[in-house]
Amino acid sequence: MSLRKQISLHAHTLTEMEKQFLRNLLENAKEFEPKSFTIENLAEYFNVSKTSVHRFTQKLGYDSFIYFRDDFFRKDDSHEMKEKWDDQYVEMLQHTYELVSSSITDNLLQKMIHANRITFYGMGMSNYLGKMFQIKLQLYGKIVEQYDDSRYMRLSAKNLVKGEDLVFVISRTGRPPEIVEAIVEASLRNIDIVLITEEPISPLGSLATDIIQTSFSQDSDQSIDTRINAHIALDILMNRFIEFKEKEALDYERNDSDLES
Repeated sequence: MSLRKQISLHAHTLTEMEKQFLRNLLENAKEFEPKSFTIENLAEYFNVSKTSVHRFTQKLGYDSFIYFRDDFFRKDDSHEMKEKWDDQYVEMLQHTYELVSSSITDNLLQKMIHANRITFYGMGMSNYLGKMFQIKLQLYGKIVEQYDDSRYMRLSAKNLVKGEDLVFVISRTGRPPEIVEAIVEASLRNIDIVLITEEPISPLGSLATDIIQTSFSQDSDQSIDTRINAHIALDILMNRFIEFKEKEALDYERNDSDLES
């Protein structure tokens, strides 16, 4: 049983004095240890009768005071599970940051800057991430296309030009057959392909020229998969792209100034 659950189920049966006793008991919980948590000690500490304490525990649905005591000192399992899940979630985010940061190279950033066109392929939630990244890159003057329909992916791949196009693929597993088919076409045309994925060893991974790996996200009943790892990867990539682009522009201005002088 759970003390919290028992209180919620039976609190309406308590008298005002018993409700006050419950409030006092919860507020002073740190004053007690399992060994000292007895009917006699509670009665003395809160100045009530032993009969009142016994009746109080029965009203909360406990056949024995011992069961009440055990629940009183038992940690909330759901709280422990939440803390464990929170720790794993934070570790996953940190791991993703480390993996992505080490995956993004200056060579990749140069490809992004000098590409005449950047194309995104992604399906499901990955498609929405691609759209957001498309808008961000367009704000920096890049020509960006984005596809989530397998037919248009294949048509797009047939029109890619080596040295001019750069393709990004967002795929958690690296295995969607619809995307694989389009990427095979792009690979045959010697197009640079950047894969953002949790699974680098995959059909798409074998075709990619660059891989940005993220941590593995475990599905949980507590939340819908939001592709947070891919979101972090794109955010880091965008920040690095902006920094690199501004640095290149500054270096160009300095070199131009040196030539004039």
